[in-house]
Amino acid sequence: MGKIAFVELLDRRGNIRERVEVDSFPAIVGRGYANAVIVDDRLVNPEHLRLSVDGEGGIVVEDLDTLNGTRLQKSRQRIDRHRIPAGSEAVFRIGQTVLRLRGDDFAVGPAASSRTLFEPFGRYMENAAIASAVFVIGFGINILTFAQEIDKKVIWSDLTAMSLVLLIAFALWTGFWSFLNRLVAHSFRFMTRLGISGIASVVLLLLFTAKEYVEFLLSAPLAAQVFGFTGFTVIFSLLLHAHLSVMMESSGRKRLLASTLISASIVGIVLLTHYAYKKEFSNELRFSSVMKPLGRKWVKTVSPNEFFGDLDKLRARIDAMAREGPKEKKINVP
Repeated sequence: MGKIAFVELLDRRGNIRERVEVDSFPAIVGRGYANAVIVDDRLVNPEHLRLSVDGEGGIVVEDLDTLNGTRLQKSRQRIDRHRIPAGSEAVFRIGQTVLRLRGDDFAVGPAASSRTLFEPFGRYMENAAIASAVFVIGFGINILTFAQEIDKKVIWSDLTAMSLVLLIAFALWTGFWSFLNRLVAHSFRFMTRLGISGIASVVLLLLFTAKEYVEFLLSAPLAAQVFGFTGFTVIFSLLLHAHLSVMMESSGRKRLLASTLISASIVGIVLLTHYAYKKEFSNELRFSSVMKPLGRKWVKTVSPNEFFGDLDKLRARIDAMAREGPKEKKINVP
């Protein structure tokens, strides 16, 4: 059996639009209908390229003295003749068309994995009943957390209003992704996405709680903000990755890259907006934190003698400052 070559027409992203098998040489590529490979491009000659095979199994590409020429796609170098060794490939541009030539001896890479970061967890989320239960649990945790943050007697009207706000937010977010899923994959999969959103809301809730503890324990608002933004970027990236995994069949690496870039862009916009509206002078406290409950082991304790000793030192310093009186400021007059 003789040499077999494949001419692949690529789009702008490098994806294959059409693949043509060539098993008879020499073969002509161009706009003419008598050619082995027909290229619909007005900048391509009727007979543009000649493909032949040499004695070593390589593919030889020859430009047939065309008007616009033939160029290597990577270097943009115009060529009259180019040899593709056996087992290799080459990408050419003729007119506005990009061609990739490969022989039947070209070695392809291993299959890309379709597994996501959430396998085998994702299989359970495909069950509508499990997804609904997960969402209800996540929704309940959010409502209970909101009730604990209220600094007055909890009444049903407060919980009802918060429940409606959360339901509307979940519905809008899940509906948006379900609509995209319908456009791309021809199915809504609403309950699966609702369960994913419920899990993400609980994880975000844990993140905000951890941020408040960091701010309270370390008395460092900047460290708490860095912790919060970093955690939000990671969690939001995983949330987008989960939604894209339900909708797209691309590789996990591409989905993870896309979700990370989107999350980083959103956090960057938030940081820039916060910096742009930051006040140089303000009458607000530079530091404020929420009092959080802690166990006895987490709190540093001091003896009564040490505590009252510090008070005595503070009182002595205040008395010394009072005896010194206000300091007069000297004004230098030139």
